[in-house]
Amino acid sequence: MMVPNSHQPHAGNAQVRLNERKIVKTISLKKVSAVAVAALGFGLLSVVPAQAADSQSASGTVSSINLKAATANTLTTGSAQTVFVGSTQAAQSSPGANNNLLLNYKGYLSSYPAGGYVSAVADKDTAGLTLTGETSKAESGSTLTLRMTTDTAVTAETVTATGTTGLGNFSFTPTVVGAYVMTVWNDQDVDGVVDVTEAVQTVSLTVTAAATLATTLSTAFMTEPSANGAAASSTTNGIARSAYKTVNTGIAQVKVTLNKSDGTADTAANTVTATVTGSGFVSVDVTANTPGTPATRTATNSAAASVRYVHINSDGTAGSGTVTVTVTNAVTGVTTTLGTFSYTSYDDVVALAVTTTNATIGKAGSTTGRSIAARTVAGNLLGVTDGTSTVPAFIVKATDSAGRAATAVAAPSVVSLTSPAVATGGTCTLDDGALPTTASSSTNGIGFYNCNFATFSGAKSGEKATLTIRIADPADATKYISTTFDVTVGGSISSEVISFDKTAYASGEAMVITRTAKDSSGNPVFDGAAAPAVSFSKAVGGTAPAAGFYRLGASASSTSAATASVFAPVVPGAFNAIATSSATGAPTITASASVTDANAGLMTQIDALNAKIVALNALIAKIMKKLGVK
Repeated sequence: MMVPNSHQPHAGNAQVRLNERKIVKTISLKKVSAVAVAALGFGLLSVVPAQAADSQSASGTVSSINLKAATANTLTTGSAQTVFVGSTQAAQSSPGANNNLLLNYKGYLSSYPAGGYVSAVADKDTAGLTLTGETSKAESGSTLTLRMTTDTAVTAETVTATGTTGLGNFSFTPTVVGAYVMTVWNDQDVDGVVDVTEAVQTVSLTVTAAATLATTLSTAFMTEPSANGAAASSTTNGIARSAYKTVNTGIAQVKVTLNKSDGTADTAANTVTATVTGSGFVSVDVTANTPGTPATRTATNSAAASVRYVHINSDGTAGSGTVTVTVTNAVTGVTTTLGTFSYTSYDDVVALAVTTTNATIGKAGSTTGRSIAARTVAGNLLGVTDGTSTVPAFIVKATDSAGRAATAVAAPSVVSLTSPAVATGGTCTLDDGALPTTASSSTNGIGFYNCNFATFSGAKSGEKATLTIRIADPADATKYISTTFDVTVGGSISSEVISFDKTAYASGEAMVITRTAKDSSGNPVFDGAAAPAVSFSKAVGGTAPAAGFYRLGASASSTSAATASVFAPVVPGAFNAIATSSATGAPTITASASVTDANAGLMTQIDALNAKIVALNALIAKIMKKLGVK
């Protein structure tokens, strides 16, 4: 069978069928002619054109061909599929002076799905296997040629192709799914016809559809503008993003990850587009953490990469904006929205306000709370004395004229303008917005300050002071923008009590346990003083109150019964809460409560009912006597 000449363009399925009919006719005529010549006693070589010098290929040189599909084949459309070729060479005498033996292998797709014809391409693969006496390899279209040693006899030899190498290989890139058959033969007479005497072999390959862009498996997550872009996730995506209005100040970046339907990265040249509505400029590239200097509200990127970055910058105005991120499939042209992201840019600070108060009672000569960028939810409020504070005494929010959180040029200062002999001032540090967000004052490190305050060493219990928190007015450096914060002074623990929220509980009922402490002046102790752990004389449910600290003179196990973590005993009767006080002498402090016996109440009700029954029987007997009924 003849295959289409590799040097001629393929003419379509109809032309292929026409060529195939011509090929069949040519083969038939050639075979008939050969048989006729043989019957007349002439040798076949007498009708085969002689090979030119230095290109002789004697009949019967290759007795068989073996093929092996490459193990690296993806067997998907759009990817090259490779078949390695090996062969068995028969012994052959010298071709004569100045001549070479040339072994010609030709490959073509002898079977393919409708509309799936493509040409096979030969690859000489000079690093592959060789035959003894082989001096070089050559490739031309779908023909692979091996040149053997000049004027030397060739011995019989078999070279077996593997999934990774061979004498050479043939490849094709399928465009449609289905079954393909690669045919390779030894074209001994170089006529493009598979003769009955020529070695031939086939190998079948089944091709499936290649994985393509799957927008449902692709993601887009927003994070901070100049760092950690590669770590963008659903967690960072939930954090609000904002920046000052100066042109090209980075507000945020969005990491776009494109995946195929099989979950692997899609590195095709899909187009990612970002479009701004409202305030802001945008750019798209393949580099994280680089805000750049965009000046447009729409940007695209069609790099052959699975990850792109959308950079959102301020445009010189304060306001809100959204950026819509889409991807256009490089193959289908379909555009899909991957996400819409909101953000703000803010103006100069015009107001300060205390938004959260954790402590207001300071200890003379100490600092209360911690001025720290990365705060925690809970901890000891006393900072300087024991160095363990990670909670600010209070939190200040700075806002612009539209009420948006806004970061000042410098952190607010805390000064004592009227009572320096009580409170000496304090410091504030911009919250970093670090995760987890539940431990942060800010959700993005913008506009919130964690502050502490210091109490004068000679301050007395019960004394008060008003602190001023201020920044220079951006509009007039001779003025301040400020707010105030009231504090008092408390001493060490002198007396301490423990109490229940009720005197009697039902079995397993929620309990709120409160520890209260006062100093020697009868005032609440300083915020951050240690509160003892609580134990019970009977087994309770839940978790007993652990050691903690006092705030405003009290420390409760929970805010209410609805949030309680400890529950009354199951066994009826009295029980005690017990704690070791840190007051002088470390006495044990207790509080009593009881669990009501549900059965006792039932028995009381039964006794009362029985009494009523007895009284009713007596009344009935009295009536019957009067009526003379016996």
